[in-house]
Amino acid sequence: MNIKTTLLAAALIAVAPAVALADGPKEMTTRTAAAGTSIAREVYEAFQRGELRRFDAVIAPNVLINSPGGFGMTGVDALKTWGGAFLKAFKPRIDLIDEYDGTKNGEGRAFITVNLNWKHVEPFFDIKPTGREGTSIETFLFTVKGGKIVRWDVADNTIDIAHYLTDRGWPSPHNVHPEVLVKGVAR
Repeated sequence: MNIKTTLLAAALIAVAPAVALADGPKEMTTRTAAAGTSIAREVYEAFQRGELRRFDAVIAPNVLINSPGGFGMTGVDALKTWGGAFLKAFKPRIDLIDEYDGTKNGEGRAFITVNLNWKHVEPFFDIKPTGREGTSIETFLFTVKGGKIVRWDVADNTIDIAHYLTDRGWPSPHNVHPEVLVKGVAR
């Protein structure tokens, strides 16, 4: 992880409460994945409604986060900070395209695929708004243990937002070598 990414991750954790409350307190909901909503749908509903405090019920405090925006980040607070800053800066309409819940008894994997319909209208950390609009289709892959998401991987199906951010100086992970299930044939 480069120094800019490390400093950004530290800043995310430090400003989490301020970003989460930037628009004032939100009405809390009592619906959780345990109350009959799949864990994947609960994450979608919380994210698309901007109710990121709902993440606490379904995401482990030390969740591992891997995405084009940062690889190897940890913590639900960092996730809520990043998500809150994204929602504030890009004002996206978040459409659910697909979902799958392969969990059983609080263990397994799940995913959602969303289309982020965004417009950059406020600063996103140190990136100034340009008014540019776009769409980004992303799949959020969840590893679930003990009824909570312990790993959140983001796969960009389209790279509009990734290009937009990296063109403006956002650090992008390079030469990432995660733990593999099966090692492929070396050529």
